[in-house]
Amino acid sequence: MIYRTPEYCRDFRCIAGECRDSCCKGWEIDIDEAAAERYRAVKGAFGERLRNSIKDGCFVLTEDERCPFLNKDGLCDIYTELGKESLCHICSEHPRYFEWFGTVKEGGTGLCCEASAQLILSRPFALCEEEVPFEEAAGEYDAELFDMLYEAREAMLQAVNDEDTPFADSLCSVLDIAEKAQSFIDMPVQREEAAADSDRAMQEIFRCFSELEPIDGNWIPYINECAGKLRGAPPAEREHIPYLRRIAAYFLFRYVMKSVYDGNVLGYAVFSVLSVIFTGQLFRCGAVERGKCGFAECADIAKNYSKETEYCEENMEKLLRLFETEPFFSVSTLKCIIRDTFVENADDI
Repeated sequence: MIYRTPEYCRDFRCIAGECRDSCCKGWEIDIDEAAAERYRAVKGAFGERLRNSIKDGCFVLTEDERCPFLNKDGLCDIYTELGKESLCHICSEHPRYFEWFGTVKEGGTGLCCEASAQLILSRPFALCEEEVPFEEAAGEYDAELFDMLYEAREAMLQAVNDEDTPFADSLCSVLDIAEKAQSFIDMPVQREEAAADSDRAMQEIFRCFSELEPIDGNWIPYINECAGKLRGAPPAEREHIPYLRRIAAYFLFRYVMKSVYDGNVLGYAVFSVLSVIFTGQLFRCGAVERGKCGFAECADIAKNYSKETEYCEENMEKLLRLFETEPFFSVSTLKCIIRDTFVENADDI
C-alpha cells in the first residue's frame, strides 16, 4: 500500500529529556493489551513496580500528573530498563498519527509535540510517498467521494502553499473550495449569519475557546489575557505568514480526508482555517509584551493550541458542533476576520 506523509516527518526525533513540555506529563496514558501482557511477565523489583503503577488499564500518575516512570532527567525508566520495544503503543507512536483509506495510508507527526511543532513551522509543506506492507483498517467509504475529497484537499493545499497569493486570499479560497465540496455531499444548511464585525466575532471566538475543557491549567487564563490584548496588538507580522501557511497545511492534510467517513468537509476546513486565525492572533498578542514573537515563541504557541484542541476529543466534538450553529463561525464571518487580520501585509508576501 502507499504511505503518504509530509517530508519533514522523516527528520522527526523525540528530544526526550530536553523537552520542556513532556508528553509524559498531564496526559492519561493508556496501556494496550500487548504491552500489559509484557509488563505482567517482567520479573523482579522492576516488574513489581510496573504492576503497582497500573490501574484500570492506565499508568497511575503522580500527584503532579507525571508518568510514574518519567525520571528526574526527563527520561523513561521503562525505556532505559527494558528497551524501546517494551514501551506501550501510545508511548512508542506519539506524536505520530495515521489514517487508512483502503490501499492508502496517511500519517504525520502532531503539532502538539514541541519537536514536531518546530519541524512543522520551519519547513515548507511537501508530501512524499513510499510503498509499505498492506495494513488492514476498519471503516468503509465511498471511492468516488474519496476521489472528490482528495482533489478538494489538493486544491486547498495548493492555495495555502502558494506564496505568490496573498495569505488572506489563500485562506478564503480554502473556505470556498470546502463549501463547494460540501455542496456535492449534501444540501447546505441555512443559518443565521453574524454581522460583519470582525472584532466582535473574534471576541466571541476567544470566549468560545475559553469555555473548552483545558488540559493545562494555564491555558484558559492565557487566552483570556490575550483576548484583552487584541485591540492593542500589532498587525500580523510578515515573518509569521510562512509559519501560518505551514500550520494551515498541517491541519488540512490531517483532517479534510476524515470527511470521507462523516461527510463534514466544511467542518474540518473551518477548523483548519480557524486554527490558523486563532494562532495568528496569539502570535500578535505575543508581540505586545516582548515587542516581537519569534520562531520559538510561535512554535510553542502553536504546540499549546494543538494540545488544547485537537488532542482533546471532547473539545473537537464541541467545536465541530458549534461550527454548524454559531454565526461567528460562519464562512462569511471568518472571511471578514481573515481580511481584517492578514490583508494588511498581503502586498509584502
